[in-house]
Amino acid sequence: MKVFKDRLNVKSLAIPLALLVIAINPFTELEEFSNEWLYMAMHYVLFIAGFILGYKIFKGSGLFILLGIASAVFWHTPLFFNLGGAVLWIRIIEDSSLFFGGMFAGLSISSLNNAVKVLLFVLWMAGDSVLSVILIVGWPPYSNEVYPFSPFSEGQELLTGLVMFGIMTVIFIYIIVKLVRGIFNI
Repeated sequence: MKVFKDRLNVKSLAIPLALLVIAINPFTELEEFSNEWLYMAMHYVLFIAGFILGYKIFKGSGLFILLGIASAVFWHTPLFFNLGGAVLWIRIIEDSSLFFGGMFAGLSISSLNNAVKVLLFVLWMAGDSVLSVILIVGWPPYSNEVYPFSPFSEGQELLTGLVMFGIMTVIFIYIIVKLVRGIFNI
């Protein structure tokens, strides 16, 4: 793994640090115990913070992407999603692994060819879309109907799914605009 020490500056660190402050603070953490939409949104924030940091500061093997994918998939399976939502020490592990998973994804992305990047982007959008729809229709395993310890009721899932669609749409538009600007040198 290569570290770009010349990129360790305020400009490279500002956005990841700001995102970490948004995601990890007493107010947000307490609200996540009762608001599933916020809990899910902070998953994106943590992963994106790690991704930006990894992309700007490090470069590593494309195989590191597997750690990023594994982290994201693991914490979005129903049991672990609910455990992270309910138990503080598990949430700490979850938040850390989502951040580092994002960092591994970010540091590996420049080592991947464009076809793999497009494939991963499509798979991510498909996976997130499926999870969004599952939440919108109110599938019980993501609530306290199946896991009594979960702080999330099935009634919260609609908003959570809609928030996911909103975040995905913003990311999709950002990537498409960046791609078009790169193609046409705008």
